[in-house]
Amino acid sequence: MTRAIPRVAGRRFLGNLAEFRSDRIGLLTRIPREYGDIARLDVGLFAAVVISSSELCNEVLVSKADAFVKGFGLSVFARPLLGDGLLTSERDEHRRNRRLVSPAFVHSRIGGYARTIAACVEEHVERLSREKEVDLSAEMMRLTLDVVGRTMFGADLGPDTRAIGDAITELLDHISSEIASYLPLPPVVPSPANLRMRRVVRKLDEIVYRIIRERRARTDDSGDFLSMLLAARDQDDGSALSDQEVRDEVMTILIAGHETTANGLAWAFSLLDRHPEQRARLEAESDAVLAGARPELDQLSRLPCAARVFKEALRLRPPVFMIARRAARDVTIGSHDLPRGTLVIIDIVGMHHRPDYFPEPDSFVPDRFAPELERALPRHAFLPFSAGPRVCIGNHFALMEGQMALAQLAGRLRFELLHDAPIVPDALLTLRPRGGVPVRVVRRDGEPRQRRALMSAEAPTPAE
Repeated sequence: MTRAIPRVAGRRFLGNLAEFRSDRIGLLTRIPREYGDIARLDVGLFAAVVISSSELCNEVLVSKADAFVKGFGLSVFARPLLGDGLLTSERDEHRRNRRLVSPAFVHSRIGGYARTIAACVEEHVERLSREKEVDLSAEMMRLTLDVVGRTMFGADLGPDTRAIGDAITELLDHISSEIASYLPLPPVVPSPANLRMRRVVRKLDEIVYRIIRERRARTDDSGDFLSMLLAARDQDDGSALSDQEVRDEVMTILIAGHETTANGLAWAFSLLDRHPEQRARLEAESDAVLAGARPELDQLSRLPCAARVFKEALRLRPPVFMIARRAARDVTIGSHDLPRGTLVIIDIVGMHHRPDYFPEPDSFVPDRFAPELERALPRHAFLPFSAGPRVCIGNHFALMEGQMALAQLAGRLRFELLHDAPIVPDALLTLRPRGGVPVRVVRRDGEPRQRRALMSAEAPTPAE
């Protein structure tokens, strides 16, 4: 295997660990450009095969998915946080969990979710319009946590929002640090950092178990995700889920359901400020379609610019920038034999910056997601939500939420970066803006009517 697959140049003994720790995104972006579709990466004690082509990704995630299980990052280091929920479970347990969770994301529920999202965004618009300067990254986390709380749990998280957000940030930072450590210590080792993680998980558990207890005490079925979990019965033996099982799924949706969308929105608005012509198009579209009102589900087809901006932000700065898998048996990928136990990294950010997939890959070009161009992309070249049997179960929800929030926020507010320094990506388990996104909040309802009318007349149409 090592002879057939090129090895990424690195230091003796530690290999590429230093670069993986200090500039993970830079490393993953240059690997496909310098080494092609597949390369071997040595990260301290671990060796991994990095895959950066749509064809090989399809084999790992789709056609030969049964040959792989999750990597150590989630299966070991994130398990105290996520338990045996949808992200960490395997095989039969994963299929069972997915059956239980999937009813929350069927198309018939999307209309109700859309109304809740629009109401949440409107409340945050009103609050933000009274601010002068904010950290947009933190504000988008707050917004998407609010959306998750109301759509998935039928609850306003209220004062718990900040505690949940701070805890998740701390835990993701810890998990990422351990994975890239010179000597990773599994959670069972009582190191000071791991003991601190246990305390933070307990704080989150207190909030989640309280929500579960309060919902179990109610007799009504509000039709949200939590209600369905509590009412769910195993199709084989008819048993209900325990509080622990419900907790694991709630924790998974709580984290996965807000983290990636919030990061995508923060990156999108930071990119729009650097590209005022694209911001003008988005504002014009929102003015023409929404005129300051809440968006409705049937208006989304008339907001193509918002959808393209969000997808382009997910391409340039994918919140899930890599996926790890481990070969559960000997398997051949492409022309390469991978022995059982081989760690495989799906290099999402590297694929998203391949010039053969995306011309001028470092440029912010939302129109590359015009329908005809998106359809022409190689399958899985754009991979913000994984693929195959473990594709993100809330991917359509996330795209809808991102599109609606962008259009609604841009119609009422403008976010102007407070400094010209680049916003640096911080590669935790997700790709967050390091140091946040400090912005000045400008209310757009004070713009001259003539300018808004002119912008509306220039708004792109779905056929453009």
